[in-house]
Amino acid sequence: MKKYFIPLLILGLAAVPVLAQVKIAFVDSEVILRDLPEAQRAQRELETMVKGWQDELEKMATNIQREVEDYQKKQAMLAPAAKEQKEREIADMQQKAREFQAQKFDPRQGEAVTARERKLSPIREKVLKVIEGVAKEEGFSFVFDKANGASLLFADSKFDLTHRVLDRLKRGTTPARGK
Repeated sequence: MKKYFIPLLILGLAAVPVLAQVKIAFVDSEVILRDLPEAQRAQRELETMVKGWQDELEKMATNIQREVEDYQKKQAMLAPAAKEQKEREIADMQQKAREFQAQKFDPRQGEAVTARERKLSPIREKVLKVIEGVAKEEGFSFVFDKANGASLLFADSKFDLTHRVLDRLKRGTTPARGK
């Protein structure tokens, strides 16, 4: 065991200068997107759009409920053909509501997801460019995002670039290249 300890120690000490040159930082993308005015504006637009769809879906549900209650009250007096017709109408209303909900809110391909991606994608790209610029300007080798459960277990706040990136985005300036 001792004969392996010394070479491993030497290898470990040889790596220290290399590791000392690596600078690591982190940002919190949730804070950036929460505090960036253009992201806030996009989020408000998305919320307004989704609220309209939710209101429409609630209106459909109310109409279906009203039709079901009306049918239940009149069911005993309706002829079999009229009952079938009313049941088909209610089933059609329910099907249209399900289709509307899927079209707007499907988690994979609904309009809410695609609209969110369409509105936030350019903002994310802009944020990433600024993060890259700030990191290069300040000599960081790696920048982690501590949002969304990233596996960052400890971070000294002096390496947090979140507010510098956010400030740069709000001012609309780009970092100097090649530092």
